[in-house]
Amino acid sequence: MTEASSRMSCHTVNTSRTIEAQVQNKTDRDEYIATILNFVSFPIAILGVLGNGAVFHILCCNVKRTNYTVYVLNLAIADFTALLCNIAFSISSLMIWGTFAFNVFLYDVFDFLTFFGFNSSFFILTAISVERYLGVFYPFWYHSNRPKYLSAVLCTLLWIASFLVTVVEYFTCWSIFLEKEKCYTNYSAASIFLVTISVIFPPVMVLCSLTVFVKVHRTSQLSSSTHLYLTIVITIVIFLIFALPSRFAYLVGYWHPETKFIWDVIEFSFFLNLVNSMLNPFVYFFVGRKKKLRSQEPLSVVFQRSWK
Repeated sequence: MTEASSRMSCHTVNTSRTIEAQVQNKTDRDEYIATILNFVSFPIAILGVLGNGAVFHILCCNVKRTNYTVYVLNLAIADFTALLCNIAFSISSLMIWGTFAFNVFLYDVFDFLTFFGFNSSFFILTAISVERYLGVFYPFWYHSNRPKYLSAVLCTLLWIASFLVTVVEYFTCWSIFLEKEKCYTNYSAASIFLVTISVIFPPVMVLCSLTVFVKVHRTSQLSSSTHLYLTIVITIVIFLIFALPSRFAYLVGYWHPETKFIWDVIEFSFFLNLVNSMLNPFVYFFVGRKKKLRSQEPLSVVFQRSWK
């Protein structure tokens, strides 16, 4: 009896040590992946901050404001916010690693503002797609009934809506996900609300952009606006490739936090989201430049051509 108890005790100890070793290995692997992504994302965020900062400076100082450039300006601010928060979080994590309480507070602030920037760019891109669709398919009604300051008013409302969505997401589903619990069992209304947004807005964005681009290429009268619509379509495609996966990764995590490797997927999709925020200024540059004059034109002229 004593020998059997001793063997059972040894087996329990060995099992416990095996589990602890597996947990430690997983923790080390997660920290290793997070460290690699952090180092890789830092220069990308720097490039994005410089690019979006240039767009902001040009639109505020060198370019006459139009309906579309108002959206571009707000999109640049949203991307700049997300990228700058990522840089600030990376630097603060290195500088104040030992002060745990302060570090947690900074993490919450930077994390919330990053979500806010991502959501704002998502809503602004949708607004751009819908407005260009109305302008191409219903031009008479659009130009006759469109209020003069619609872009500014709509962007203000989108910022407010993005803030409210971020508050709902961050303090319900995201906080529950960090505790490895299912969102819909604790906040069913919030989870359904976030799923509805993720299901409705991306298809609207894609359908409006694609139909507009096809219409532009088939109609010779709109050939002078090709740069603008090419810029919009490329921006939307980049969003679908780099930013949309993060939204679906978050939803999977909210509904099934026990899913294997979900943290790895979310960390990688977050990195892709940063790439999306960084790429828009480069899209404006490559669409707007002329190969023969690329070394002679100022950056403001190149950007303006892509928005014209």
